[in-house]
Amino acid sequence: MLNNRLGFKLISAAVLSGGISAPVLAAEPSKDGWLDIPQQELVYLQLEQGTLAQTTPGQSSAAQATVVLKLATEFTPKNTAAFKQLVQSGFYNGLEFYRVIDQFVLQAGLMEGEKHPTAVKTDWPKLQAEFSWPQRPDDTFTLVQQSDLLASQTGFRHGFALGRGDGQEWLIHCPNVVNMARSEDANSATTDFALMQGQAPRHLDRNMSIVAKVIWGGPWLNLVKRGEASAGGIIAKQQGRSRIVSMTLGSDLKPEAQLQLQWLDTGSTQFQQRLEQSRARAAGFFHYKGNGALDICYQQVPVRLKP
Repeated sequence: MLNNRLGFKLISAAVLSGGISAPVLAAEPSKDGWLDIPQQELVYLQLEQGTLAQTTPGQSSAAQATVVLKLATEFTPKNTAAFKQLVQSGFYNGLEFYRVIDQFVLQAGLMEGEKHPTAVKTDWPKLQAEFSWPQRPDDTFTLVQQSDLLASQTGFRHGFALGRGDGQEWLIHCPNVVNMARSEDANSATTDFALMQGQAPRHLDRNMSIVAKVIWGGPWLNLVKRGEASAGGIIAKQQGRSRIVSMTLGSDLKPEAQLQLQWLDTGSTQFQQRLEQSRARAAGFFHYKGNGALDICYQQVPVRLKP
């Protein structure tokens, strides 16, 4: 039986004891609004797809078939810490994406009944759900939309999309967020993670704990082998799955293997200007300018290699 391996463990925002969130690990923004992302907040996911022959001549080896995740430490400190510990233990090295539904989810981990390829710890404790937390008026918040379909407000804080309502705040399930899979029990997540793709699965908002989001190398995920929808995306035979070569915390990599990434500060004037441009649809291409409403998941946070 596959129990919790078929669920989605999404780590959404949570609070530490006493309702105080984890400290934000970020540098001061540059004059043009760009922030350096600390390596201890990045996870490098190395896929087996992609070879040296497929990369651009002179390209850093760190960029080859590598997907980079930004951890949600500030929002879900307990679940994110557990995910980070799993990464540093080498738990995910050699495991596979065993449940993949095109335009919905890529789920990876150790499928029940199968042996881990390396002799690492496999008995991990269940995680307490971090679905939402009390909204605090002193928290920064860049408003995107009032009266969203599933939230009173949507907006950004420190690069992550958030929903607000009923005095609570939570991370939003936009494409590319990473979750910890679970069963019906809210507190049943252990090790498996799921990566959202395709249309935003907003029905999962406030139902799962989000631990990270993909910020670099997303196109490599298109090469992950898909399962049959009729089988719930399960790829029963291991030889038919895509394998994770390694997952490594950025600060555990040698400097030459690190990508020096920056993202636009979502509290900056520059990001606000991008939002206003999207609202106005000012380009000549648009004959219908819309009503000024924005979809939170449509607003991507720009990421770049540090100049």
